[in-house]
Amino acid sequence: MKPFLLFIFIFCGNLSAQTVIKLWDGAGQTTGKQKSRELTAYLPESEKSTGISVILCPGGSYHHLGMRGEGHKVAKFLQRQGIAAFVLRYRVGMYRNKHPAMIQDVQRAIMLVKSMCSANGLDAGKVGVMGFSAGGHLAGMAATYFDTCFVEASGVVPQVSLKPAFVAMIYPVVTMQQEDIVHKKSRRNLLGTSSSMPEAERYLSLEQQVRPDMPPVFLLQCKDDKIVDYRNSVRYEEALSAKGVSCRFLLYEQGGHGFGIVPKGEAEGWRHDFVAWLKAQLSEQRCVELK
Repeated sequence: MKPFLLFIFIFCGNLSAQTVIKLWDGAGQTTGKQKSRELTAYLPESEKSTGISVILCPGGSYHHLGMRGEGHKVAKFLQRQGIAAFVLRYRVGMYRNKHPAMIQDVQRAIMLVKSMCSANGLDAGKVGVMGFSAGGHLAGMAATYFDTCFVEASGVVPQVSLKPAFVAMIYPVVTMQQEDIVHKKSRRNLLGTSSSMPEAERYLSLEQQVRPDMPPVFLLQCKDDKIVDYRNSVRYEEALSAKGVSCRFLLYEQGGHGFGIVPKGEAEGWRHDFVAWLKAQLSEQRCVELK
């Protein structure tokens, strides 16, 4: 049996809450840096399960990861709503990783989660990605480049579609090219200082790459965000609207940046708005009372 098939066989069994799954063990030509990447699964109680899964991408300027506030706390909230959450520890610039390492990791996560769904009472057609700050940019890349197979560079051939059913981008980095609003630290950690940067910046500027066949987008931003200029989201929503992509855009005057699932100011109700939006997008799911 091939290593990749063996890996999927092992992890297609029933998962327990907070199971840790290595992204690259037994698959492709892995490196030491790949081996440390993982998913932590938070599965809901079976009687509450909606069949929906969300892969969570914490932020951290593509340098480090806010695993607690933008990962595990969010996962526990979603778990209580009957939504399976998978916290992704992806490669970042702190360990000298650059693009495309990050998108390889999220595509690998989509492959694994979809492959596990049947054995765990989940719907492979209801797997989405949610990201915060730079993780929001990564979620946007997953929504944009789902038909570009970055994982093939690691010797892995997907057996499932890499397209998420939905994406949620919370106070996200969007542009890599518009100097008046770009988050320079995220750009530097994602791309480095290569001589080919202008072309790469355009390719990874999400507002310039919107396509009409993208999955629906949930977008949240606050005008008083002192880290990522809120106009990243404004310009992205304009580009999505121009291409006819379904988008729910919440723009608050106050709320700041980096709050994860813990609300600030006007943004207090965002998590419930997200769950309600998700139910509307995936209308066949069972209703779960918000807590």
